[in-house]
Amino acid sequence: MNEKANKTSETMSTAKRAAILSATIFPGAGLFFLRRYVRGCIFAVPAALIIIMLFKNLFTVAFRLNAELQEKADKGIFDFDVAYLASELHGAFFSSPYWDDGKWLLLASWVLSIISSYYAGQKIDQAKQPQ
Repeated sequence: MNEKANKTSETMSTAKRAAILSATIFPGAGLFFLRRYVRGCIFAVPAALIIIMLFKNLFTVAFRLNAELQEKADKGIFDFDVAYLASELHGAFFSSPYWDDGKWLLLASWVLSIISSYYAGQKIDQAKQPQ
């Protein structure tokens, strides 16, 4: 089994590995794998900021909903509307002002990171080939 894994890793190029890492883990992950840290940060930082802002907005709504539920519980009202809670949390994420423009920045960052990782890996693969 270990021999098969070694054979697979030998046949997969560095370019493909870097592109797969950027596609599956996070924008810039393939570039970090290739030790292109500044170039990886160009893609990772904007994506991380968008995701952080989305979750910040989500947590703000979640804390507001928690306060509403706590207030009702203090009054002895145990009305728990799951559909309302789900709708509010969904809206906090997908109706967020950060989502409108941020989704395009996130998508562009991800796609360009995959392309950049692949081409940076190709340069390394070409340098490794005997001439």
